[in-house]
Amino acid sequence: MFDKLTELISNGEYNEALYEFQEEFFHIDERTPDEAAKLCILEASLWEVLSDSQAEFDAIARGLSYNPGDYELFYMLGLYYLNLNIDQAYLCMEMAAFYCDDEADREVILDTLSDLKCTPSVRVRNTSIMILSYNDLEIMKDCIKSVEDFCPAGTYEIVVVDNASTQEGVREYLREKRDSADYPFILIENEENVGFPKGCNIGATACNKDNDIFFLNNDAVLMQNSLFFLRMGLYDSRDVGACSAFSNSASLQEVDSNDLWDEKPPYKEAVEIFRQYARKNGVPKHLPYIKRFRLTGFALLLSRDAVGSIAADGQVFDEAFSPAYFEDDDLGIRLARAGFNQYLCKNSFIYHNGGNGSFGASKGMEEGRQRFIDKWGFDIWGYSLPWFEAADAVIELAKERKGYLKVLDFTCGFGATASYIKSQCPGVFVAGVCRTSFEAGIARHMTDDVVYGELNTVRLPWKSHSFDVVLAETLFVNKARIGEMLREGGIHIGNDQEDEK
Repeated sequence: MFDKLTELISNGEYNEALYEFQEEFFHIDERTPDEAAKLCILEASLWEVLSDSQAEFDAIARGLSYNPGDYELFYMLGLYYLNLNIDQAYLCMEMAAFYCDDEADREVILDTLSDLKCTPSVRVRNTSIMILSYNDLEIMKDCIKSVEDFCPAGTYEIVVVDNASTQEGVREYLREKRDSADYPFILIENEENVGFPKGCNIGATACNKDNDIFFLNNDAVLMQNSLFFLRMGLYDSRDVGACSAFSNSASLQEVDSNDLWDEKPPYKEAVEIFRQYARKNGVPKHLPYIKRFRLTGFALLLSRDAVGSIAADGQVFDEAFSPAYFEDDDLGIRLARAGFNQYLCKNSFIYHNGGNGSFGASKGMEEGRQRFIDKWGFDIWGYSLPWFEAADAVIELAKERKGYLKVLDFTCGFGATASYIKSQCPGVFVAGVCRTSFEAGIARHMTDDVVYGELNTVRLPWKSHSFDVVLAETLFVNKARIGEMLREGGIHIGNDQEDEK
């Protein structure tokens, strides 16, 4: 298979190899997934010797869309990251070893891993997967199996806290898993349902103190490589404290349902549809992270450094929010104020069945919202959503110009609009003006620059007439202020008036 292409690359006849590759690539979708992945390996090898790192990366990503368990592609990805981010290189090599079925190649990969382990700068930790259990036996079995299927042995433990399940067979299944698992499996059985925050805190306390912690709902199912991509996010830089995934059901982290189904099908069918979507989209990306100031707690990976900074008392989640709701919003604010970035990973996908209603959703939601207001003095719902109309207009303009765009946002808040804009067009420069230092302390994680103060009088550090777009409501920001910052021909977008040019 691909003998001619292989020979041309081996002989250093790279121009001829490119022509041969193009001929083969024209028929790639006629190949089996394994064959298509093999062609991508050869393509990546070709771009490597031609010193085109971006094309090499794209070939690896394309190959993993065909075969997400190809160890050679993970090994090549590890080599790609070796001098860029040694932690991410380590994670890739870990997956290469996990998937490798060739004894000789596996020895080479393990030697590479061993060398990386001896490098003082490598800081990758194992993961404690903390599952809060309440009923949902069928889905919980799939949840635990997905961990076992897709996570390398020796890199994780599972800690389950059962919140007094009432469904027959749940505790019996968990006890059997505890007694038979060939990896660390800790089971804690609560005598009563203590709610989500306290249940998670009980589990977090039982986790290995050297591990990162992955809080995972028992009605959530990992897709292949989903935890790998979350860990890649967590080790993107030292200031990342938390990562989460896209899902079919997760507040502000949902895949467009039109890409999945017209109406959600039964559980087994829904998981399979979501699995196919994740296979296509769960691949390495050049800009895979969206910065957020809160992440949904259904599947939340926290670094051990972050846990130590915000939960020295053992309370990762504030138990004042018991039994549930808004504890993840509260955690997001605490993480941001502690200086940690939070990433929503564009290439990580986890199926979520949508909850089992154990906490009385409607009433509990309103009570949790009020608890948040009582604690922090503001309503998080006033900050959570971006200004979609304005952001979409900026994104459209940025795509039209195919280049650099400067935006000044007088409606910055916690940076939700900036986060949305930069998730679509990372090259757009977004500066924010916040009313308070509290807002600015959160928004700085999403914006490129931020100041705070009275919107019309605070001294701005940017040059006058230097912004292509100004987002501002004239109810709060006067036109002179807006005009002062707009360049000639710039655009003012305000939701209280027509756009002005």
